[in-house]
Amino acid sequence: MMILTRRAVAALAFAAALATPISASAADKVKFGLLRVPQAVFVGIEKGFFAAQGIEVEPVFFRSGAELVPSLSTGQIDLAATSPGAAIYNALGQGVSAKIVADYYVLTPDQPGGDPNAIVVRKDLLDSGKFKTPADAKGMTMAITARGQVTDLAGGLFLRKAGLTEKDVRVVTMPYPDMLAALQGKSIDVAVAIDPQITIAEQQGIAKRYLKLSELMPGLNLGVVMYGERLAQKDRDLGMRFMAAYHESNAYERRRLLEPGGREEIGKIFQKYFPIQNPALYDTVGLGLGRETLMVDVDGAFGLHWQLQQYQERGLILAAPDLSKVVDNSFAKAAAKAKEAR
Repeated sequence: MMILTRRAVAALAFAAALATPISASAADKVKFGLLRVPQAVFVGIEKGFFAAQGIEVEPVFFRSGAELVPSLSTGQIDLAATSPGAAIYNALGQGVSAKIVADYYVLTPDQPGGDPNAIVVRKDLLDSGKFKTPADAKGMTMAITARGQVTDLAGGLFLRKAGLTEKDVRVVTMPYPDMLAALQGKSIDVAVAIDPQITIAEQQGIAKRYLKLSELMPGLNLGVVMYGERLAQKDRDLGMRFMAAYHESNAYERRRLLEPGGREEIGKIFQKYFPIQNPALYDTVGLGLGRETLMVDVDGAFGLHWQLQQYQERGLILAAPDLSKVVDNSFAKAAAKAKEAR
């Protein structure tokens, strides 16, 4: 006869609580701030994973990650999905009450959804031989979305690996959709771009993927989930239940993208929330996913410490946060353990 310790009993009870569907009458509504990009939360909404945990998710869309954290700190939204750029680190360093609790978008070469991000080069430059190696970017114009964002880090690292600096190129900033027109008009030569613009550029013969960001910065947390006070402190049970459903959503998407008919199903879900002119693009574009555990990488080669240091070296950080205090992986860890226990 096996005798369980109190700690083991408590762990099993917690796992059972997360696994037990909650009555719809007890549903908790949470406002989830995010940018208009496909991600696993919409899969979870459509598949009923959040409803099973007694949670109603209300997506609240923002134009930039810099707008998300102020709304999170004032309680206008309960949690957010955003890129950990300089604005986020500055807000956390200045005492904004929020925690980074999970990843939702990690750059790894073997992701089931592929890699939506890449350094792209104009096709005519590649075809003519004017661009053969990264060193050939010297004297050319490179587009990023903004300073203090992952495209800034990627562009800088791409140049350094080629023995170049930003002084060797002309760096311009523009939104992702504008990059397609700029490449077509030949006003830029290189861009740190994202799907579906990359796939469209390749289909139209405008530009080609030169280097995937998952190859340039493997393991980088491109997107993180952040909890405000309500989920991180005041109602940790709700925070745990949300993470359990989010973990299930991410796992379902990862699995289905590798199964027959799975990408079509996921594409239809995203088309419902993010309609694009040609829905068939969802069959081919890269789709960002979190790692299996959703655990945030802090100290890895391209972890949050590395990102923070890069922004500091660029003079973009006014007050650096203590990452040991603002990153809380306990929610993702509990969700992963509960899934293993089922």
